[in-house]
Amino acid sequence: MARDTCGRATGGLILSVVIAAAVIAIVVYYITGSGSSPTSGGGTAPFGIVDETRKQVARTNEQREQLGESLRQGAGMGRTMAEDRVARGALENQVSRALRDCGDIATAIECFHRDVSKWPVRGADDEDVCVDYLYGNAGRLPEFVANAKASWGEREENLHSYLVSDGPEKKAWYDYFKHTYGRFDGWKGPYLPREAQDPWGHAYVVSVSGFPGGTKPSNHVWCLSAGSNGIVETLASSNQTLGDDVGKMME
Repeated sequence: MARDTCGRATGGLILSVVIAAAVIAIVVYYITGSGSSPTSGGGTAPFGIVDETRKQVARTNEQREQLGESLRQGAGMGRTMAEDRVARGALENQVSRALRDCGDIATAIECFHRDVSKWPVRGADDEDVCVDYLYGNAGRLPEFVANAKASWGEREENLHSYLVSDGPEKKAWYDYFKHTYGRFDGWKGPYLPREAQDPWGHAYVVSVSGFPGGTKPSNHVWCLSAGSNGIVETLASSNQTLGDDVGKMME
């Protein structure tokens, strides 16, 4: 009886050891990735999922960075376009004002001629002096490119002495002994109440040499602004403005 009990105990122990060994083998099998999982199809699947997730996160971050860069570039382009529109608008306003001022000067000269029956082609202080061009009393005198200077001529006179005052204004006591002030018969000015510099800070110029009786009758009469660069590039003989000059040609 004792032997039977001992045999059964020994058999149970052996069976337990076999079962434990089998369980350990199964666990080792799955841990080492040699087995297959009934739910995922393989022991390496969890590691693959983690790796794929990392790649997806990297792609998402890259897409976000690309989107951010596109937005930054778009914002920069928007600012540039807005600044360009503002600059174009400012330039258009400046050109419009210069054209308006040139038109006012042209009208003033026509009124001067209507009243005194003369064009401003003779010196305001000396009838015997021929004048090539007039310059405004406000702003810096513009420069001329070489061929424009040759076309406009050398002898200049202040248009103030024709359109704002009746001859040169007296500035010293001895000027009162001169006959030049009030020398234009029929003068009813001032014809140009507002003397203005152009929008870029330069004086307007008028090529009076093209008037009848002028030094160069073949020239045109330009009331002109030298534009933003302050340099007259338009020839007095040209029938259109050149460079960035802005002006009105009197017919």
